[in-house]
Amino acid sequence: MPEHSQGATAQLNDSPPVTDPEDGLNFGGLRHNTGFLLRMAWLQVRETLDQSEGAICLSAAEFTILQVIAQTPGVRQGQLARALYIKAAAMTRLIRGFEDRGLVIRTIPPKNRRTVMLSIRPAGLAALEKARVTYSANSPYESGGLTKAEQQDLNRLLRKYCGIAPTEQT
Repeated sequence: MPEHSQGATAQLNDSPPVTDPEDGLNFGGLRHNTGFLLRMAWLQVRETLDQSEGAICLSAAEFTILQVIAQTPGVRQGQLARALYIKAAAMTRLIRGFEDRGLVIRTIPPKNRRTVMLSIRPAGLAALEKARVTYSANSPYESGGLTKAEQQDLNRLLRKYCGIAPTEQT
């Protein structure tokens, strides 16, 4: 084994095990990894949503995309895909699905046939309104046992981390 690998292995193995009392898993350094913690937080929210009694008409991803389209009428499809880290082909499939469901309108400007502009339809607004209770910042699914002040602080820090400017709008 190369010398640098031994050092890295020794460093990992020398740390005391950190065990989750619930299931006996050792998460070790992952307990301090932002990406891991964000993913675990989302998975917990998703699990809570899946177990809820209310019918969810939109997935979290669909809600996010429709919300941005509603807030930014005429947004370019490619711009939206880049901003949300969605591959172009996947975004095209999602938007076509929205079109088939009557939720969005795709417009291709005559002067730039490669651009697709998106706008929300009344059915899209209705779907957003129905799903808003589930996905809003005040949703009981979002708190994860945090107090309102803790949740606001977490959201402030996540906005800073993601480079999203705070606003007073919801």
